[in-house]
Amino acid sequence: MPGIVFDMDGVLVDSERLVLRSWECAGRDLGLGDLRDLFFRCIGTTHASTQKRFAEVYGVSLNYQDFRNRTRLYYMEFTKDGVPLKPGAMELLSWLKEHGWITGLASSSREANVRRNMEMTGMGRYFDVLICGDMLTVSKPAPDIYLRACKELCMEPSHTFAVEDSRNGILSASAAGMKALLVPDMVPPDEVMKRHAVGIFPDLFAVLRYLENQIPGDAA
Repeated sequence: MPGIVFDMDGVLVDSERLVLRSWECAGRDLGLGDLRDLFFRCIGTTHASTQKRFAEVYGVSLNYQDFRNRTRLYYMEFTKDGVPLKPGAMELLSWLKEHGWITGLASSSREANVRRNMEMTGMGRYFDVLICGDMLTVSKPAPDIYLRACKELCMEPSHTFAVEDSRNGILSASAAGMKALLVPDMVPPDEVMKRHAVGIFPDLFAVLRYLENQIPGDAA
């Protein structure tokens, strides 16, 4: 039986732009200046990893928790009416379920955020396993989150696809030994991302068409 593991933000839900907007609003409140470069370096990592990068840029005197609280409030306001899905998300998940694929989620976001998105979008029923950033101590690009997802799905990483949008995510899935499919979101793929992806796709509809042509359990 074939298996696949998805990232969430920027892959299934069109949330990264709203997160950046939240960062910019919180940064304006705190006088932090332009946060775009730092944001793109942190895409795909956990809050703990992001905090370390903030300390490197702003020093330990920055009240990072205040920044996180502000971004969370802004994000909750921006998504109070729902979280937008990426094109093809529901079609792909429905097809996978219909054809007996084992499906997992490996998101660097906190479990509370993941479950909120699953509830708001109705995607939760499509996943056999949810692995979230606050369930581990090591962040992407380390392979830990994908290795755990494969273990809980009882799938060999080399026989399992991963769908990612970020550099950190592609490196994580590749390091886990998985077949990494790249669907770029806000960051165009660089040479490193291209080397570690077995395929680059414009959207999830294209991923669906690709998977339709794979042999279950022996995809390449």
